[in-house]
Amino acid sequence: MDPDAIARRARRHGWTVEFNADPGVILRRRLWQLEITFVGDAPSIALVSGPEGRDVGRPVNLRSINTLIRSRPDEIAQRVAEAILGEPSARTEDAGS
Repeated sequence: MDPDAIARRARRHGWTVEFNADPGVILRRRLWQLEITFVGDAPSIALVSGPEGRDVGRPVNLRSINTLIRSRPDEIAQRVAEAILGEPSARTEDAGS
């Protein structure tokens, strides 16, 4: 999904959108920030920062971008936890119980 398409979708879901020179898009909603860098029209890196320095610049799975954008404000923290790279998913942890 290209930067303009992501920006349109993000605006529909209540995010504030800024374009930067990298080329990339910075999305903000409440205290959350999602920064997406592109190579051509494809996302190459996505970093999330949360409230009070939580998850500052943590890389997230690129396939999670749409899920994060569509999340309700009260769901963002949970969706971020599921999307952070290198972290076990909630499903994996629950499966072992």
